[in-house]
Amino acid sequence: MLDYSAVLSRQEELEAERRLEESEWDEIARLMRPDQVGISSGDNKRKPAYDDLFDATQLYALDAFAGGMFTQATNPMDAWFGLSTGDQDLDKWGSVKRWLSSTTSVLAASLSPAVSCFYAEAPAWFGDVGAFGFSVMHTEEDVGNQRIVDRVLPIGQCYLDVDAFGMADTMHRKFMLKGRQVRQMFGDAAPGELDDKRSYQIIHGVTRNMDFRPRRLGPEGKRYLSLYCSPDIKGWQKVGGFEEFPFFVPQWNRRPGRAYPTGPGHLAKADSAMLQEMERSHIVAAQYAAEPPVLVNDESVLTAADIAPNALLYGTMNDQGKKLMEHLSRGNDVRLSMQQSEQRRNSIREAFYFGLMQLVNRPQMTATEFLGFQEEKLRLMGPNLVRIQTYGLSPFIARRYRILARAGQIDPLPPELQGRMLSIEYVSPLAKAMKAGLGRATLQWLQAIGQLAQIDPTAMDNVDIDGSAAVLHDAYGAAPQALRDAKTVTELRQARQGQMAQQQALDQTGQAVTIAAEAAHAAQAATLSGERTGKGGKP
Repeated sequence: MLDYSAVLSRQEELEAERRLEESEWDEIARLMRPDQVGISSGDNKRKPAYDDLFDATQLYALDAFAGGMFTQATNPMDAWFGLSTGDQDLDKWGSVKRWLSSTTSVLAASLSPAVSCFYAEAPAWFGDVGAFGFSVMHTEEDVGNQRIVDRVLPIGQCYLDVDAFGMADTMHRKFMLKGRQVRQMFGDAAPGELDDKRSYQIIHGVTRNMDFRPRRLGPEGKRYLSLYCSPDIKGWQKVGGFEEFPFFVPQWNRRPGRAYPTGPGHLAKADSAMLQEMERSHIVAAQYAAEPPVLVNDESVLTAADIAPNALLYGTMNDQGKKLMEHLSRGNDVRLSMQQSEQRRNSIREAFYFGLMQLVNRPQMTATEFLGFQEEKLRLMGPNLVRIQTYGLSPFIARRYRILARAGQIDPLPPELQGRMLSIEYVSPLAKAMKAGLGRATLQWLQAIGQLAQIDPTAMDNVDIDGSAAVLHDAYGAAPQALRDAKTVTELRQARQGQMAQQQALDQTGQAVTIAAEAAHAAQAATLSGERTGKGGKP
């Protein structure tokens, strides 16, 4: 069981481990997240350091990364996830299909602004992943207000550790609250004597319950133990627990043996720092060009305050017309330096390669070029995207499902799903775009078969047109409404076959009538011919 001393001791260990990362995070925050400066000091109330920047390329690139991830992975305007049994045939079975669809709708509704702030918090969630390589979202039930609280925690407040499999299973949060805020947060469990004007340090520790006992009341029956305490309030603690780990930590690049990963911000840090120095030099060069220093012989002749537009500068020329004042000409050509600055900008944009505009269908691209463009980008970022789903989105949806199930919001499982594992199927544009390689290969194979069919038409017997159409539909990320379901396709084909059969029957009837008419005409002609011949032969 957790207690006051155990949490404080564990906090010291986590702080020592995180200290190895903090100097790097401070530099990244200075360049890319100025509103989070002061990570190492734990001071999250410092003035944002935007004024220290001379170029904002990395800020725009990070915003494009976060916006692209939000739009392509968790866009509230589109369905971006669903439930599946892993068996496509079972998923289409009547009662199973209805349950999967209704449950997915309930989960999606729980993310709406009326119940949760998830969509408001998600951009910051992805933004921290882009800058620091990870981010932390906390989900907690607010039973009294019938809502679920989803919020992204500042990196500076979070201390993580992972289990033997690299999954986050320990989280400490260290933050400050005023006395009145402590009472608001903990209610009757708050300590008795608090100064409303004083700030108190609060530590919230959550870790796996190694003595977990199912169906036991209290913290012993929870899979994760929770304890709030404060070094500033001796002996005070609040013990609790969670059925699931309530923190969701997507990771970009994992590092063996380290709890904290790296992200695009680590790659762009050097170029971003160099770009700031280069742009500072360019500003100085521009200022020298616009207001060059003045060379004078005696300070009594001219002062800086005397130099102004349309001013008459007495004493700057002698009787022979020789200038007694000159401008300092540095004669530097900054074009090469400007080119190098642009190279730095391009490198920064490349580090944050997942921008919104990189996955939209460019109208000038052919289908093959578009699939190739997607495949090239996703081939490099695919492993990172899978980790975001594995460590961030999937645990988040799984906990949301269990919260709603405990609240009685999920319908009972149909008999076909009893004892079966459910999986999360991502259907967002990003998830579909990850299938671009399969679509490209399918399109190339169809083109090759088409060339063979020009030699031997029977080559097309190897092609399943319906299956190929479904694969390309997924690869392009087209809307679900664009593809007819199998039942409708079958009905259309049956109707078409009926029309063709009816037309063939009409054609055959017409041919029969034509043949009968021609036969009758021929018989009549023969009769008339015989009668003429008979009459002509009479004596």
